[in-house]
Amino acid sequence: MSVRDHVLKKIAAPAVARCLTGSPRDLRFLLALEKIPYPSPVLRAFLRRLRREMEEGGGMAGLLLRLGKIANTASKRRLITNLIINWAVRGARNRIALRQQGYWVPFFLAISPTMRCNLSCTGCYAGLYAKDGELSEQELDLLFSESKQMGDYFVVLSGGEPYLLKDSLLRLFARHSDMFFLTFTNGTHLDEPTVKALAKLGNVAPAISVEGYREQTDERRGKGVHDRVVAAMRLLNQYGVIFGISVTYTSQNVDLVTDAAFLDYYMQLGVMFAWYFMFMPVGKSPVLALVPTPEQRISCGKKVAELRSRYPIFLADFWNDGPAVGGCLGGARRYLHILNSGRVEPCVFAHFGADNIRQKSVLEAANSPFFKAIRREFPYNEKGNLKRPCMIVDNPTVLRRLVNEYLVPQGHRHSEDILNDPAMVEWLDAYAESMRKLTDPEWDAITNDPASRWFREKPEYQRLFAFQRTDVPMDTDPNDTSERSQAVVH
Repeated sequence: MSVRDHVLKKIAAPAVARCLTGSPRDLRFLLALEKIPYPSPVLRAFLRRLRREMEEGGGMAGLLLRLGKIANTASKRRLITNLIINWAVRGARNRIALRQQGYWVPFFLAISPTMRCNLSCTGCYAGLYAKDGELSEQELDLLFSESKQMGDYFVVLSGGEPYLLKDSLLRLFARHSDMFFLTFTNGTHLDEPTVKALAKLGNVAPAISVEGYREQTDERRGKGVHDRVVAAMRLLNQYGVIFGISVTYTSQNVDLVTDAAFLDYYMQLGVMFAWYFMFMPVGKSPVLALVPTPEQRISCGKKVAELRSRYPIFLADFWNDGPAVGGCLGGARRYLHILNSGRVEPCVFAHFGADNIRQKSVLEAANSPFFKAIRREFPYNEKGNLKRPCMIVDNPTVLRRLVNEYLVPQGHRHSEDILNDPAMVEWLDAYAESMRKLTDPEWDAITNDPASRWFREKPEYQRLFAFQRTDVPMDTDPNDTSERSQAVVH
């Protein structure tokens, strides 16, 4: 560890954590991070936004004030040390160094150590995976160590239900106390001893799945699940653990989960963030009627954006926020997904994988011919329209062509239905065409606006297509704002 990193970790991080008291006066001291030598562009952009919103009120400033009141000391310190200093600052240098050696490095890993689950939710995206076999504690330990060597101090754990392995995970969270973990969970295994352990660790943020209120959650997840989820949330809030919700929005609940009353309900329980995921048509005979229509999906994005401007809670809509994050995250461009079998997939919804971490390193898998091809195809359409960023539902011909070209095995029975089933192919093509017609004109207006971040003449827009060229140095991220100081962030 360099002298600068040591100073940041031992002095700056505790000082910053002390800024998060819930007091606006104390929060202003957080802006001292602007004096860090060569902070990442994303960190600088975050601090500029924080300064602006502290002057105007609301937004991120309101979220940090609320976090200061709710989170315990360990959670605040680990958030600053692990997520900002280790991942966004120190880790960025590791990632750039590896790129200078010719490797492309994902920003984080998503790992499903088990596919077992105590629930059986309607339309579960992971429901058809084989339930036998799990990543051992030793394998996870090695994965976390390799992740840090790449500069990735942030890992997402999903499944299945990860807390079925909570004894192993709690040991690993403690062993890798310099990392930050986001765990997607149904919440039913978050009992008081587990929550107390998480509170002491401070480096884990559970995201609990909900479909709405009691009626909607119990309808999909089983009777009584909502009450168990609320009990878990009350415990997490009581012990000061940072936590949030994971919302699958469908054609039936999209209006409910984007209503202000929905956020009010869960914020009163202590929720600090919410991830919105569109119901995806994967697996055998998916319930297509549950997939939000293109019109509903676009409306959801607008409502989430409006709520984000009003409420002190972090909100992310993985499809509609494509322009905010620079497009699709999969194919190791930002992350990859490691299954309980060790198989490596482009993302949690694209169930095709050619490599396995039991035979290859994560870095080798991230730079496989299949993943390189995915990145070369990015942003998947000639306009670079980030309002239809997905290669599964928005640009389905890309996924079909690449899986067939590289003869990539399916992750489970029926995962190839979205590629080969005539009815599914027809449905996906029609859906993608509807999204194109609805969003291309708006994207044209954005890219022709000189004030826009994505104006065609700006470097950031041009870097969207840089993977398709051979003259892009590997020590630069051709379409990301978080790694290089020359990136344009607005």
